[in-house]
Amino acid sequence: MSDSVTRSELAKPKSRWAKSRMKVLIVTDNPAATQEVLIELRQLGLDVQLSLYDGQKLAAIPNEAPGAVLCFFTDFFGRSQGVSQAIRAHYSPKTPPIIGALERPIEDGMEHFDSLLFAPVHSSQIANRVDSMIRLGEMEVEITRRIETLNEAFDLDVSLPDHSLNRPFRILFIGKAAPGFMIVINALQEKNVETVAAFTSFSAFDYLHDRQFDAVVMNALEQPEPALTISETMRRNSKLYHVPTLFLVDPETFTHRDEAYERGARDLISVNSPPEEINGRILELANYYRIHEQFKATFGSLGGSICVDEESGLYNADFFDAHMARVTADCHIRGQALTLLALRPQPKATTELDPIYLRAAMAKVGGMLKNLIRMQDIIARYDTDTFILAFPGASEEVVSNILSRIESLISCAAFESGDVNQPSFTFTLDASIATNSEFEDSEMLVARTITGLKPPANQADIMIA
Repeated sequence: MSDSVTRSELAKPKSRWAKSRMKVLIVTDNPAATQEVLIELRQLGLDVQLSLYDGQKLAAIPNEAPGAVLCFFTDFFGRSQGVSQAIRAHYSPKTPPIIGALERPIEDGMEHFDSLLFAPVHSSQIANRVDSMIRLGEMEVEITRRIETLNEAFDLDVSLPDHSLNRPFRILFIGKAAPGFMIVINALQEKNVETVAAFTSFSAFDYLHDRQFDAVVMNALEQPEPALTISETMRRNSKLYHVPTLFLVDPETFTHRDEAYERGARDLISVNSPPEEINGRILELANYYRIHEQFKATFGSLGGSICVDEESGLYNADFFDAHMARVTADCHIRGQALTLLALRPQPKATTELDPIYLRAAMAKVGGMLKNLIRMQDIIARYDTDTFILAFPGASEEVVSNILSRIESLISCAAFESGDVNQPSFTFTLDASIATNSEFEDSEMLVARTITGLKPPANQADIMIA
């Protein structure tokens, strides 16, 4: 890590949120059965609490709303609707997402839960669903905050775009047209779902690169391949990473459950399940993906020339300063950490750089940084050679890990120098990290973060032997 981080460590105020983690409440009638899920959630960096339901009474639950509530019921799943209602009433009006992991489907389940999973279900699948619902909630909070900032600080009346909410879901089916596979396809078509069939891996990727799908269902009834390979390949592709993949399996013969989830499967569906259950599991994941993509489009549309840096497409300093006042205050109210990361790319070259090419390279670095953070995080080009990023709800430890990934990517990137006779040039990163303290406003936090950076490089500093 750069020297500036070490320097800023010496003088920064102590933050009571330095080790803060998002909380998850598990409400369960079977604590022993939740242990694997609990471990998975903690591996995702979440702070987990348990509350026991004995079929009649729910043990005390925290007054402060967690990031999500998981209702994990094996015995009293038929009473989960009432438990969900009680939890919503307890945390109203700011109810966290409530996810149900139940032994069997229940009547009107989606009226009581924000997301539902039914046995058999892998512990990593439950944990990832909880984590995904937390992220959606954070996105929604940040969209609201940005709209308020644009309205109050820039007098912009923002209307959210229409993302074709009524467009039919489009599902890609990959594999042989086995009878069980065709039953699922036909049942979805009856629900006005657009289905496309690809019988080979080659045709499947042709479809995936040419068209947008809300989910991909793969035939793994006879053998795990090529479903495992396709799923793993999709996870390695930034365009396809979030598209949910589901395997249709015969539970009596499929022996690759752990491997399937490790290689990117989001759900394993038994071919013996009722068609309504199969359809519901496919469409819920499709719906989650659709919402995620709509949020992504919404974040991309918020702002305008008054608050965006034209060269990089990032927010400018005016927006960042105005928005940080709101985000800092909100994080104080929520008891959340707010960690800022300031970055100043330092050019490394063997000759004097053309200022036009240097400025263009700086803008490209900004685009690279934007692609490395979550949608709900905030990034701005604070000055010509300085970027600043804000991570609501993230501790300094988490942001330090993000910085390591950023440094790895930037160190591998080369940029045109403007001289055909000279090689391209690279950047190193000077960085400064600061986490909010209890009595610090946004101006102080931003100033402390920027102060931790080294002065900008001049041409004499850029030259290297």
